[in-house]
Amino acid sequence: MYNTAAPAWNRLVHYLGINRAYVELFRSLQKDHLLDNVKDDSTVCDCGIGTAAFSLALVKAINPRINIVGADISQEMLNQAQQSLNQANISQQLYQADVNDLPFDDNTFDLSISAHMLEHLPHPIQGLQEMMRVLRPGAPLILAVTRPGLLGWWIQWHWGNDCLSEAEVTAMMTKIELRQIRSYPLTTGLSRWASTAYVGFKP
Repeated sequence: MYNTAAPAWNRLVHYLGINRAYVELFRSLQKDHLLDNVKDDSTVCDCGIGTAAFSLALVKAINPRINIVGADISQEMLNQAQQSLNQANISQQLYQADVNDLPFDDNTFDLSISAHMLEHLPHPIQGLQEMMRVLRPGAPLILAVTRPGLLGWWIQWHWGNDCLSEAEVTAMMTKIELRQIRSYPLTTGLSRWASTAYVGFKP
């Protein structure tokens, strides 16, 4: 499914204004000092990188010199991500891998990010645990998740994902013992009706 959906996902991201919403999200997180540990040459793990929209927004918003390490089960999504990251001259390493079994050592990354991937997992807590495992202690995990609502339910019908409420996502993040959990509704374009972002820190 994800291989054939890659071009359509790029179009949907543009239509919903998700690119702009992601940039504004990362600027808000930086303003709130939640990304202070992300500096030049920091290494970021984008789990379920898709077409790299979340990584591109991060680089645009806060730092063009970070290194992106992306994982996705879809080779076509990775091909799209590589093309986009190359065009933006962003340092990258991309892996075809399952987020439930990431091919990275413990305590490796300065930041883990994941956009609209968690709600596709049959066992989301397992995926969250992996995303936290590869983080360095004290580093943040940032998620963007489809929430319930008319637009969220349309996305659910079209893509086959779940819609997760703020209470559900916060409970999962709490269960894996992330700290300082905060939510940030996306505020730009149609994405404001469909998505909420979350940040939590590895102890």
